[in-house]
Amino acid sequence: MNAPLSPIALSRSRRAGVTINGKPVAVEWSARAQRALQARATPLIVELELYFSCLVKKFVHFRERSGSHALTPVNERLSLYFRPVMSTACSFETANRLGRQPETDITTESVRKIAPKQVWLDYRRGNWVGEFWL
Repeated sequence: MNAPLSPIALSRSRRAGVTINGKPVAVEWSARAQRALQARATPLIVELELYFSCLVKKFVHFRERSGSHALTPVNERLSLYFRPVMSTACSFETANRLGRQPETDITTESVRKIAPKQVWLDYRRGNWVGEFWL
């Protein structure tokens, strides 16, 4: 999270527990996010991407569709999926052209044992923001 949450913000947040890769995941979202979810015509899909490249990076993407990824429903308005990926190339030209290195899903037995421990979602100034911890 960018700024520490006040006790008031935490008391107004929503919480749910889900299971990813057989491990419990705590999902929490702000009151602002709850209002934005209620205003949506369709459920929000949150991709939790663990990106292995030169460094390990974490990204939270907000999607309208899941593609072929299996969803973990949090409630009727919110679903998420965890997606470990690795880069398939390492060149400045490719990164400049695409905005990042191309990636492929990682499906090894070791990676199937990894899951986020906690997810935080918010809706600030008209944009979804999120973070997750391993």
